[in-house]
Amino acid sequence: MDQASNLRNLIKNRKQNSSNKFKVIAISSGKGGVGKTNVAINLGIALSKRGLKVTILDADFGMANVDILFGIKTKYTIYDILYNNKTIDDVYALTDEGVKIIPGGSGISGLFELNDEKRKIIVNEFSKIQDTDILIIDMGAGLSKTSLTLLEFADEIIVVTNPEPSALTDAYSLIKILINEGIKSNIGIIVNRTRNIIEGRDTFDKLFKTVKAFLGREVKYLGYIVEDSKVRLAVKEQRPFISLYPKCEAGLCIYRISSEILGQEEKNKNSTVKEYISKILKFLG
Repeated sequence: MDQASNLRNLIKNRKQNSSNKFKVIAISSGKGGVGKTNVAINLGIALSKRGLKVTILDADFGMANVDILFGIKTKYTIYDILYNNKTIDDVYALTDEGVKIIPGGSGISGLFELNDEKRKIIVNEFSKIQDTDILIIDMGAGLSKTSLTLLEFADEIIVVTNPEPSALTDAYSLIKILINEGIKSNIGIIVNRTRNIIEGRDTFDKLFKTVKAFLGREVKYLGYIVEDSKVRLAVKEQRPFISLYPKCEAGLCIYRISSEILGQEEKNKNSTVKEYISKILKFLG
């Protein structure tokens, strides 16, 4: 059986098994400028093209730009659900690629300050998101109480780094905080902007050995993304590179990473978006 057939069967089996259907992936980084958001949106598209229904929550309330990289302009955020009587249908946008995006804005940062009435509003609105197999959360820089909770209840945390020593140091520091905070979610690593497959693997190996030696935890290698001029061109055009240049080297790397993620067989923590949000609000309360 070829690889394509294996992938089709994997997707079919996932859809038949409701306990594994919904997955929360939080994408973070130890520092800004490593391409985290670009990875998040292009990975979302790749998973969507695999037949999964993907929603991206932009939780980077400091530099929210998921909509910009998709080339669309959103009018409302979660803040407007809380304070301006908007619904989730008013807030989310559907991209040309079929991926839903939800701008978080300052509404994300203030989740732990909500009273019971506002919490009920959030849970009720997020419960309307029924047709989602994977929720990707584009995390912001820094680790506030809210962001740590978003990570705590994610099924998988993906840390994006690159071969630069400073980026590796920051990635290690982030992982150290996650572990010290008692977060048990699986941690995967994507090495961005590498020269080739060898540099990607070598970079991961350095991080893996350091985390294993000093923190006693293993992290998983999800793959690498090569430095590709098409990525910069796509950013200038305000389009995802996997859509504008589907056969570019970086795009092929993203597809391999999406296959790696789909190939993981673990029991996920959440069955719906509503359950995930409810856990967060209960924990923050």
